[in-house]
Amino acid sequence: LRSKARPASSEPRKCHLDPMAFTAFARPLRTLGVRGARFVARQSPVRLAAVPVAAGGLAAGMMLPTHCAEPQLVDVSCLMKVAKTDEVGLLPQPTNPKYKTALVQIYVANQPYGGSDKSASGHRYDSIPIANGMIASGMSCQLLHYVPSEHDTFFKVLEGFDAIIVRCNPGQINASGGDQIKFDDSMRALQKKGIQVWPSPDVMTNMGAKDALCKIANLAIGLPDTLAYYSSEELETGFKKTMAFQ
Repeated sequence: LRSKARPASSEPRKCHLDPMAFTAFARPLRTLGVRGARFVARQSPVRLAAVPVAAGGLAAGMMLPTHCAEPQLVDVSCLMKVAKTDEVGLLPQPTNPKYKTALVQIYVANQPYGGSDKSASGHRYDSIPIANGMIASGMSCQLLHYVPSEHDTFFKVLEGFDAIIVRCNPGQINASGGDQIKFDDSMRALQKKGIQVWPSPDVMTNMGAKDALCKIANLAIGLPDTLAYYSSEELETGFKKTMAFQ
């Protein structure tokens, strides 16, 4: 069998068998079985040898997939690929995703592995699990690295997504030669266009510090004895008080 060469793609290809093709394949074989005895009695050995060959050719032709669906992803080929591995462990992207999402990371070249939050692959330790969770929910999730030198191109590409998951540790964008304020302003611009950004720059500014739990202590999801201590005196007084709290 000969087929036209397909362009190389890094995306996994999913092939689907057309149910109608399967039915058409099975019908002539079933008919041959019913009429086989009379047919065999009348045919020469040469013709008999041709029967299974013809049937097999028909079966093979009918069993070939009628279409091969490619995942409908955002084209990110113009962006620099930073990861050292090709998303090892990432689930296949859905063919028709409910929503298209991107997980944005930052690689700091002068730090081991690109930062203390990275593995040897160049991805954050939690990037693949987060992306797999999105994929398992029927959404596509493409792993991207923000490179400051291609800022404008990067954010132009992000306009093709429905939502952005930002996984850049505080200080890493500046450490890689970028500008955190410029990055945040560009994320806000995406929000104004209706693209979800998780977490948003404003949420990170107000809730990104380690004392974020203190700010929600009196909400239904918080605990009233959650405190932050900024001096030894506060620690001594507050710690003893919380230990006695019932």
